[in-house]
Amino acid sequence: MIEVENLKKYFSSGMLRKRYVKAVDDVSFHIEKGETLGLVGESGCGKTTIGKAILKLIKPTSGRVIFDGVDLLKLKKKKLRRLRPRMQMIFQDPDSSLDPRMKIGDSIAEPLKLQGDINKGEIKGKILELVETVGLNPEHVNRYPYQLSGGQNQRVVLARILALNPDFIIADEPTSSLDVSVQAQILNMMNDLKREIHLTLLFISHDLEVVRCMSDRIAVMYQGKIVEIGKTEDIFDYAKHPYTNTLISPTSIGDRVILDRDMKNASDYTLGCVFYQRCPFAVERCSKKEPEMIEIGKKHYVLCDRVT
Repeated sequence: MIEVENLKKYFSSGMLRKRYVKAVDDVSFHIEKGETLGLVGESGCGKTTIGKAILKLIKPTSGRVIFDGVDLLKLKKKKLRRLRPRMQMIFQDPDSSLDPRMKIGDSIAEPLKLQGDINKGEIKGKILELVETVGLNPEHVNRYPYQLSGGQNQRVVLARILALNPDFIIADEPTSSLDVSVQAQILNMMNDLKREIHLTLLFISHDLEVVRCMSDRIAVMYQGKIVEIGKTEDIFDYAKHPYTNTLISPTSIGDRVILDRDMKNASDYTLGCVFYQRCPFAVERCSKKEPEMIEIGKKHYVLCDRVT
């Protein structure tokens, strides 16, 4: 369904002396149809940038994004616009995704009207169907976003997206601003929808337990790089990259790693491993030679030369 190959997004600053931040640096992965890939890492590591770059909401520096055999990054605006209904993104803050001046029903109706071949009666029926699908009540269609809770508004956002019958959804921290009990409701609903309509998902979060609940495979990201990727159970039970271990058990010792060095920005390194400055297992060659992604098990890959 989705193949991301050598994706890069660099940001520059400064007039006389350019300084580059490697927000996304040579990232590759694929997502099978009907699969959920979880993308996890600390804030600022480039997770959201990857999501926006895949959908070309921001222009990548280089790379390829293949969707159903088509390279999205080579498409002109007109052809890309035709594909957009099949690829959607759920953002972290539902309130910013909804027009506060529009009733919920009108917001859900917007994408339906864009389809052009549906009359008013069909639109009304489809709105009620979508509202029920996402767990809202019919009376909600006549309310405004400010009259609903954050969890209810996120359901509205999902209803709007489902109105387009997408094949692929990028969910960017969709529950992080919600209460824990509401988070569980939204996540359970998304899992149910995934099974019912065979959705393909890239699920972005900094919360490992949430990603564990949602994902078939997990990609761990650090400072613009994917440092480990594998099946969910392999990441939690057989994590090999030192950074992955810090995420899974940040305070333990022994087989796990405790970080005791300052985080460096991805623009501060030119050679070597991106994790070199914080890795307690680093040796001199780690600062001079960038590691390659190696397969250590079935569909389990690690960006580290010192993994055994």
